Amino acid sequence: MNKRNLTGFWMGYTVVITVITVVFVIGTCLLGAFHPALQGSLMVAMGLSIVFINFPMSKRHLAEEQSKSCALLVYGTKNYPSVLDILLTVMGVVPCLIISLFWETFVLMPFSFETYHLYLGGILFFVLLEATRRTIGIMVPILVGVFTAYMLLGHHIPGEWGHAHYPVYELFYVFYLTTEGVWGVLTDMVSRLVAIFILLGPVLFATGLGSFFIKLSRFIGGRIRGGAAQIAVIASSFLGMITGATVANVATTGTFTIPTMKKFGYKPEIAGGTEAAASCSGQILPPIMGAGAFIMAELVGISYASVVKAAIIPSICFVFGIAAGVYCLAGRNGLGKLPTRLIPKAEELSNLKEILGTVVPIGLLVYLLITYVQPEKCGAIAMISAIAIFLFYGSWKPSVIWPRVKGILKAFYSGVNGSLVMLVVMMSCVQVVVTIINATGFGIMISQFIMEIAGGIKIYALFGVMIVAIVLGMGMSTTAAYVVAAAALMPIMKSLDLPLLATHLFIFYFAIAAAITPPVCVAVFTARAISGGSWLRVAVYAMGLSLGGYIVPYFFIFQPAILMEGTVMESLRVLIGCMVAMFFIEAATFGHIKRPTTVLERFLFFGGGLLLMSSSLMTDFIGFVLVGIGLLSHFFLPVSPIPLICKRAEQAPLVEMDKLDVDQEEVKHFLDESGRNIAESEDAVG
Repeated sequence: MNKRNLTGFWMGYTVVITVITVVFVIGTCLLGAFHPALQGSLMVAMGLSIVFINFPMSKRHLAEEQSKSCALLVYGTKNYPSVLDILLTVMGVVPCLIISLFWETFVLMPFSFETYHLYLGGILFFVLLEATRRTIGIMVPILVGVFTAYMLLGHHIPGEWGHAHYPVYELFYVFYLTTEGVWGVLTDMVSRLVAIFILLGPVLFATGLGSFFIKLSRFIGGRIRGGAAQIAVIASSFLGMITGATVANVATTGTFTIPTMKKFGYKPEIAGGTEAAASCSGQILPPIMGAGAFIMAELVGISYASVVKAAIIPSICFVFGIAAGVYCLAGRNGLGKLPTRLIPKAEELSNLKEILGTVVPIGLLVYLLITYVQPEKCGAIAMISAIAIFLFYGSWKPSVIWPRVKGILKAFYSGVNGSLVMLVVMMSCVQVVVTIINATGFGIMISQFIMEIAGGIKIYALFGVMIVAIVLGMGMSTTAAYVVAAAALMPIMKSLDLPLLATHLFIFYFAIAAAITPPVCVAVFTARAISGGSWLRVAVYAMGLSLGGYIVPYFFIFQPAILMEGTVMESLRVLIGCMVAMFFIEAATFGHIKRPTTVLERFLFFGGGLLLMSSSLMTDFIGFVLVGIGLLSHFFLPVSPIPLICKRAEQAPLVEMDKLDVDQEEVKHFLDESGRNIAESEDAVG
């Protein structure tokens, strides 16, 4: 149990705070945001007003029987908070309200503060750590604790890893009374820009987008080899494009894609790995791309539309690579298309209300973004259009409209009390880490360390950056991982004189990859909880299907055309070349196209694929030659008895999907209901 099931007064309390938060977010998006100190302090106050009431101190103690006094004072119950929870709420909200009332004094007259302000800053610091621990786990608070200790004690470290002395009062002053601390760029970005997109996801699900996307994914993916897994790839990509969160995407779409794959012959590890890999794609697919992309635009100093434009080709290649891997893996295991009766007919996709509810808000969002309207205003307009179509298209009878209104209100409640408050408190903590990294010069230190090991060679330095980004991202959300990694690693990228946007995307991709890379791979653990089997094998399959996420980022640096920095024809040539390359790289990884490949063919496909991605005429020519030789051997040359290099593995017998011992009517009903049920899942708003 992650949250309380509040009742009575406390339910009414959270509803009131939720309404205030929604009005505040939409209003500031449409009318303009306040100063970062005022905007951020009000948003953090609203977030802390909910966190301690809704999220228990200990999930384990909440599930166990406990004495009345212990429940009343410390842990609370499933339906109401404890005295300690209420006290922590007050301790968090009061410092925020003081800043919101007197922010002009602190901003215009720096160093004009009283001692009690530092105490308030210290209280808020520890309250935010506890709020973050309750909402997303212990990893971010541990990271904050480590960097705080480094800031306070680092002057005792001899040599190049030491830094100047920073007393405790200076830490709390910068944290609480400046826009370099908790009211810095990250908190400002979440409260001013990201919040509206966090709410947009659950609203779109409530208005029927989930149902339409799932039917569309069955219509397209069910007709391709590996149909049950292809559905997972398409559905998770579509839905993840809106939610922008890997783990939440696994927990949501995985509840129907993983059981469906297992029913049609997929091993638990393959089913879990496919869903984990597909869910990663949501954070790199335009137009939303998760919260990290908005922060990237701010850090790089470009428009969000420019980030979206640069992400188009890599994201298509990433998703296509996963689908190609599923195609090859299905062939190796003898798994075919989905049974015909489980594939929706074209007329089932022609529900005008669902089409309008999908095309209009997303179309408006994309159009407004590319015309350089402020992203937060784009999100608000897209949300209002989706709600208007959902409420007023068709019957206007109160008996019809009222249930729709309740669905929208429930979506707002889930969005605010789930993802939004989690992101607000988490990014406020991460802002502390970023501030410390900048103040102590830690980023410069780690950059110098990597450069010394790499010997000044770019490719080695990039490999070191990849490892550090993945390690920093383990156990954290992608947004937190990206921000921390960018703060620590950008000095080395600048010293290598690399393009700014390309380097940020490079770090962003590997922050995403941390979710499926052992040993701390939260998306894999989530998928394994649904699929069963070995978590390590789930991770291996997820990484194999996501090879594009590990390979493509290097081409951001050495092949700028992949980020659409060139003519339309150049971008089109790069897109086609990369898609062809990803197909053959996945074919080499899983060893199957029409039949099992030999080791030699796998080398030819993998090497040829890498050369095709570099997109120069010479490498394209050599790549096509290598791939052509591999295809010639695969389709036309007889099987050679030469062991290891030329001998093929045995072909797995083809499983006739229509003849499986599966109740197809039950599966069809399950898939039909999934699109509607997904809107009601709290995980869908993650």
